[in-house]
Amino acid sequence: MSALRYYQANPIVSCRDEGADGAILFDPDRDETAILNPSGRVLWALLSEPRTVEELAAYLVAHYEGVTLEQAQQDVRAFLEALGDGFVNEVAAGGDA
Repeated sequence: MSALRYYQANPIVSCRDEGADGAILFDPDRDETAILNPSGRVLWALLSEPRTVEELAAYLVAHYEGVTLEQAQQDVRAFLEALGDGFVNEVAAGGDA
């Protein structure tokens, strides 16, 4: 059985909430931005604490009608991959990088 992987938002990244349009992230270390849709904004907020793909996907299933667990897991993995290191980092369960 493989160990669970935890992910957390990089605390130096700033997030400007754009209301119903989502949010804009800025990583000052890399001078890069990322645009989040509304569900991405929700995931970003959840990543203020270490979370697994499974935890994030379960949240989406519980709060978005018609989303299956399989689809939510695929979407979360795509979200994490799209942001990559810098915006979101893999951390230890307690939050240590």
